[in-house]
Amino acid sequence: MNERLALYRNQLTSKWNQFSKKQKWMIVGISLFLLISLGLYIYIASQPVYKPLYDQRLSEQEIGAIKKELEGQQIPYRITGNGTSIEVPEKMAQDVIVDLAAQGIPSQAGINSEVFSNTLGVTDRQFDVMKKEALQQELRKMLERVKGVRSAQVMITLPQESVWVTETPDTATASVIVDVEPGTTLEQKQINSLYLLVSRSVPKLPIDAIAITDQYSNPLERAEGEEAEGSLSSFKQQEAIKSEVEKKIQQNLYNLLGTIMGRDKVIVHAFIKMNFDKETRVENLVEAPDKENNEGLIISSQKLSKAFSGQGQPPGGIAGTGANAVPNYPGNNPQGSNSQYEELNDTINREVNRFTRNITLSPYKIEDLTINVGVEPPNGTELDAATLESIKQVLRNVVRVTLSDKAVDLSEEELDKHISVLPRQFSGKVAVEESSALSPAVLWTVGGIAVLALAAVAFLIIRRRNQAKLEQEEEMSDLLAPGQPTEIPDLIYQEDGDQVVVRKQLEKLARSKPDEFVVLLRTWLAED
Repeated sequence: MNERLALYRNQLTSKWNQFSKKQKWMIVGISLFLLISLGLYIYIASQPVYKPLYDQRLSEQEIGAIKKELEGQQIPYRITGNGTSIEVPEKMAQDVIVDLAAQGIPSQAGINSEVFSNTLGVTDRQFDVMKKEALQQELRKMLERVKGVRSAQVMITLPQESVWVTETPDTATASVIVDVEPGTTLEQKQINSLYLLVSRSVPKLPIDAIAITDQYSNPLERAEGEEAEGSLSSFKQQEAIKSEVEKKIQQNLYNLLGTIMGRDKVIVHAFIKMNFDKETRVENLVEAPDKENNEGLIISSQKLSKAFSGQGQPPGGIAGTGANAVPNYPGNNPQGSNSQYEELNDTINREVNRFTRNITLSPYKIEDLTINVGVEPPNGTELDAATLESIKQVLRNVVRVTLSDKAVDLSEEELDKHISVLPRQFSGKVAVEESSALSPAVLWTVGGIAVLALAAVAFLIIRRRNQAKLEQEEEMSDLLAPGQPTEIPDLIYQEDGDQVVVRKQLEKLARSKPDEFVVLLRTWLAED
């Protein structure tokens, strides 16, 4: 047995010595990697899977009572949800729930809607109390599902039904205390939704009869409209828009000037003033179709002409007589000379174009722009006047385009008030974020793909070398098989020496022990 073990050890040692140093390190590394991976897998697989005991959130008192009971029974547990939930191993969850329920834990779970499945023997007063308690618990669960609300307490006062008719009907009231998660601020829309949820869940409960505060007794007031004026979310949105516009201007100028002067020779800073006022107006305009003559389209025309000539009374009677008598006015003799009368009447109705425009102006309007550019002169020399004027002209064009409404008629002197170019030596390098920079997630993905590709290439190369080596060993084994005697001709040497003695010994070894000769030959080839 010992001889067989020694034979196996010698064969293993000889086989190990056939590998090069690089191959030995690779085999050791792969073995260690497999052992570590196997150990991690066994460790992860042996860890228990935890499951929450209750789906609803629990108070700190309930969590403390459950924790004390689990520690007494030496049951492993985990507290999650910022202290509002507790988890135990999945295999033990059902038994733990039954044991805790037998001890009356949790005691503050309240009444849910399931108790109404069997109300036999319950009085009306008891039923009203159960109904109110179930309504409060269901409303509490609904409020706790709002993001940012850790827990909630609800107190509802329901009106009593009366047979008397009054002018002011009784209404319900509600008081709510929400425990906001630390570091979280409820937005105005969320506060409005809390009022709406409470009002719609309780009958005869107007929004004005609801009071909601946080855990610090700060009232959460409801604001009319979509969002309260001056709210934090509106301010953040305006600041984000302003920063984005400034970043775009800076990036475009940096890409342009940095390409010309050098990436580390230019720094750009832009500051804008924006108007976020939203304006809506209605314009009723009237315009003539014929703009040259300022005349409208003729839709109707009427011409009337009257003429009279001869003796007698003209149309309308004689002036100064009869109904037309005027005191002390000499009337004309109707029997006098000939009289003439003519009347012309021309009426034209025209139509014009009428426009009604509902205009809503965008609230994002740039009112002012200031650009500061720092340029480092090349090789420590001063910046020449032509280059300085070219940079200023680029900045003027940017200001003119950005402030198109106000800067269309501005001169170069007035535009220069919005720009500033400082040719100075930089004390440090400027790092500006490139718009084409890859995100960290993309870099990690590309790096992982590259590592996998290199590993695949290395695996193929090693496999190819091993196959080639095995083929070579098979060829040599076929040539020097022990079952086939190999005839080696005697060599004739002219003189005796050390080389001649070694060759003779090798010839003798090849004839008598071909297996050992093959091993010796492989060892020499591996060393070469």
